[in-house]
Amino acid sequence: MWYCTRSRRSKLVFSGLLLFRMKAILSAINTLRFLTAASLLVLLVAIAPDASAVVVKNLYEVEFSVPDQRRKVRSAVFSKGLEEVLIRVSGSRSILQNIKPGNASSYVQQFSYVEEQPDKKTAGVSKSASVWYTLKIQYNAGKIISLLRDNGQPVWGEHRSEAVVWLAVRDGANRYVLKHSDTSLLKDSVELSANRRGLPLIWPVYDRKDRQQLPFADVWAAFGEPVKVASKRYTKGPAIVGRLSWTGSEWKGGWSLFVENSAYSWSLSGSDYNTVIAEGIDLSADKISKHYAVLERTGITEPDLLVEINNVDSVQTYRNIQKFLEGLTAVKQTRIARVENGLVAFLIDLRGDIDDFIRLVSTDKTLEPIVDSIQPGGDANQQTVLRYSYRE
Repeated sequence: MWYCTRSRRSKLVFSGLLLFRMKAILSAINTLRFLTAASLLVLLVAIAPDASAVVVKNLYEVEFSVPDQRRKVRSAVFSKGLEEVLIRVSGSRSILQNIKPGNASSYVQQFSYVEEQPDKKTAGVSKSASVWYTLKIQYNAGKIISLLRDNGQPVWGEHRSEAVVWLAVRDGANRYVLKHSDTSLLKDSVELSANRRGLPLIWPVYDRKDRQQLPFADVWAAFGEPVKVASKRYTKGPAIVGRLSWTGSEWKGGWSLFVENSAYSWSLSGSDYNTVIAEGIDLSADKISKHYAVLERTGITEPDLLVEINNVDSVQTYRNIQKFLEGLTAVKQTRIARVENGLVAFLIDLRGDIDDFIRLVSTDKTLEPIVDSIQPGGDANQQTVLRYSYRE
């Protein structure tokens, strides 16, 4: 009797342990599923943000590889770097035909050298033959902007609209659209050229939704409407469409740009894909800057722009809004007109015109326009009132 009771108890204990372990396993599986889903959600949010304008850092910084630290070499690099920064900040390669900056070193704020690792080909040679340096140069932003404005040239500020890139590639029998998760020399080349121009890019995830809206054939043909519809998932800004194919002897490239209500196209070819890509990005950046760079007005006497913003619920929110407004190249200065019940009204002295202001604000998610704004009419003395809601 005692033996049977013990056996039954053993079976009950065993069954209890088995049930406990099964529950633990199921709990672990559910937790793993949850974490996987959460991770995918975070990934999708990270690669498909709803912001379409960013503050581009390092607009006034360049780096060059140099063989030594001699003054003669440094001076030459200062001039080359200044040209690159002027193109980046004005938005146009033609800027070098319109201004003469003079002594490039007078625009340098600071510079430094970093010793590079020896190249594999020269690792066995003497140290003097193998050591190169990276010369890092930071130019004075205020002097650069003043140079452009004093010469009647536009300024493309740090607030820049992100451009989504749809790059279709034909390489032999392979046909594909480059996406966010891809590792590719072609993709690296695009990003290098865009960074040189200060052009922020977004690569599409190109998942089922993208493929349904914009299949490979539509990207290759650069059909405007499908491109615009698919691009709204990523940005309110420009869409760049690239088409690259290797013929066996050269790269053929077609580039199209859709920005605001305008469309542009170019056909390029060359033996080196880097050259074809660089020229395509340069042409795109030149055109994009025409829409967003601001030319300072002169001799304008119209009233300051009044911008009313609601949903301002804290001092920090107010500071964020003021910082955003003053960071726009179309804005010279802001003043508080009134504060009441979650609404702040700013009087804004513009550098550019009102359309410049509206365009720059529209590419960012910070302010949402309210439809009852008072647009400028025929009376030059009538004050324009724009109304927005702050988006947290």
